[in-house]
Amino acid sequence: MPNPYKTRAILAVVFVCSLLSISTFSQDKNAWREVSQEELQMKAPKVEADADAEAIFWEVRIDDSSEDNLSQTNYVRVKIFTERGREKFSKFDIPFMKGIKIKDLAARVIKPDGTITEITEKDIFERDIIKADGVKIKSKSFAVPNIEPGVIVEYRYREVTEDAGAVGMRLEFQKEIPVQTLSYFYKPFTKKEPNVRSFNFDDTDFIKDSKGYYLAQRKNIPAFREEPRMPPEGTVRPWMIIQAIRVNITDVSASGAVSFTIKNPNNPTQFWGGVAGDRVGLTKLMIKSNKEISRLATELTASATTEDDKLRKLYEFAQTQIRNTSFDTTLTDDDRKKLPKIKEIDDVLKYKSASATSIDLLFGAMVSSLGFETRIAYSGNRNKMFFTPEQTVESFVHQAGIAVKVGNAWKFFDPGTPFLPYGMMSWFEEDTWALTVGDKQFGWEKIPLTDYSRSVAKRSGKFKLSEDGMLEGDVRIEYFGQSAMRRRMDMYEDSPSKREEDAIREIKLNASDAEVTSVGIDNVLDASKPLVVRYHVKIPNYAQKTGKRLFFQPGYFTHGQQPLFASATRKYDIYFSYPWSEEDDIEITLPDGFALDNPERPGDVADPSNIGSLKLNIGVNAAQTFLKVGRQFHFGGGGQILFSSGVYQPLKNLFDAFNKTDTHTLTLRQK
Repeated sequence: MPNPYKTRAILAVVFVCSLLSISTFSQDKNAWREVSQEELQMKAPKVEADADAEAIFWEVRIDDSSEDNLSQTNYVRVKIFTERGREKFSKFDIPFMKGIKIKDLAARVIKPDGTITEITEKDIFERDIIKADGVKIKSKSFAVPNIEPGVIVEYRYREVTEDAGAVGMRLEFQKEIPVQTLSYFYKPFTKKEPNVRSFNFDDTDFIKDSKGYYLAQRKNIPAFREEPRMPPEGTVRPWMIIQAIRVNITDVSASGAVSFTIKNPNNPTQFWGGVAGDRVGLTKLMIKSNKEISRLATELTASATTEDDKLRKLYEFAQTQIRNTSFDTTLTDDDRKKLPKIKEIDDVLKYKSASATSIDLLFGAMVSSLGFETRIAYSGNRNKMFFTPEQTVESFVHQAGIAVKVGNAWKFFDPGTPFLPYGMMSWFEEDTWALTVGDKQFGWEKIPLTDYSRSVAKRSGKFKLSEDGMLEGDVRIEYFGQSAMRRRMDMYEDSPSKREEDAIREIKLNASDAEVTSVGIDNVLDASKPLVVRYHVKIPNYAQKTGKRLFFQPGYFTHGQQPLFASATRKYDIYFSYPWSEEDDIEITLPDGFALDNPERPGDVADPSNIGSLKLNIGVNAAQTFLKVGRQFHFGGGGQILFSSGVYQPLKNLFDAFNKTDTHTLTLRQK
């Protein structure tokens, strides 16, 4: 079934892949540009001294002048300097979807002596690269012959999209390799100066060029490089979006009066007022008086003594008693076509089956029937970028759930996501702005961030350490809150065997030679219970034997972990998806004839503001036959999950201290 989270991820991958390949050539599509002697003889990159490859030019020509199709003509020329560069450009995939055609594809390799090898039509083939969640993505692919350090690789193609326009198109102004000259040529449909918005840079704009085109160009652009725990690319990578003023007719009365909204991206208040006006009809449908919905809501909350109790009962009903077709893995594409259409909210009760969005609306309708002020919430997505209401791009918000006013505060609910506990939103919707659309007005509210204590992993293990250094035992992990929700979203569509394979792969990240058996994963589909992962494990050489001593790390769950931040410097801010905590309870039976040699417990680690802390307790019984380890960790205290690059060093020091404690080593001495 279509997983809305995975589908969005797939489309994002396609978009990024296409941008990695996009460029433009001269207006004569049959002619390659002349390659200069300077380009042929280049021995080293110009933008970054250690680059493996560098684009001499990277261009995109966007023609939006047609009423029918959108055309992009692409041309890129890259110089290869190292073996890694050769590997990166030895094969090309140009992805495309239904409604997109790739035309006039050509490529060639040019050696320093001017020898040219052309990619012929028979060298280009078409293949499926992704076929999932109802999304089918193909690729024009080809291998590049005779590629080696010193050569130039260039290719060009035209991409034609049916019934499309350039408004809403995203233009990347930094690539994965350094670029000497990056250019976008744009011919608007309106023939007027482009209306664009830039993000994360302000040194480039479109200026009038020739033949109806406008040009936006940057030079000497270093490669984009990811850093651990950096903000989403949309918040750090330079890019631009093409916009336009939109007028939308919302209603035509019997007398002929026309109601419409105007969305002017240059005026945030007017723009979001227009967006809210477009969507107010859905809110009115939700809160419309309905006797059946009112009767059910009253019946479900009859025993509730507080407002919170009422909301919780309605939430649990909507989440558990209505078949959620958005997340039902048993439905085929044909089944989905036959599902009954929801025209009124009480149809959800009639069919006992609905999409995630309709389940949210049923919850909102029941809540509204009890007298609560209820709105539909459209939030940003922190997984893509940090959204603010000043960013006048309608696609930056999505229908996230229902906003309910309780006292003087707004609370947010999304029973349509079956893995969300009551009182929480998906992690990428929390701590972001939400447009709340009522029947008469709209507003902006910040969705609260769930405290680290609710997103906890409770991990326990009982082990036996052998004289030869092998550790063997049983492990149980219980995930709650966002930690559970995120894993459930990743695995709910998978078969039990696939879930086990992924669990084993994760276990082996820090112990590649581990033997993992008896894997069990419980409560994948039940948000009212913790997600449980359990298994039996054997790890040879967990303890290192030297003479009569064994050296080992008592913290099994952090064994072998490397420091989170390795680099001494930092460019981007540091960002964590959500606050979280861990509680570990470990017992290790020691090998016969061994005793702890000068046991010691590392000191507690914490920052002054209690943003993060780690406490490790180590104890041994009187007979020194087994060891007991308790660990308590949290990070994100006070809702602090975003940190300026200026505080990178103290933050790195804190996580280095966490790692030092987590990998603390004990010594056993043979008696």
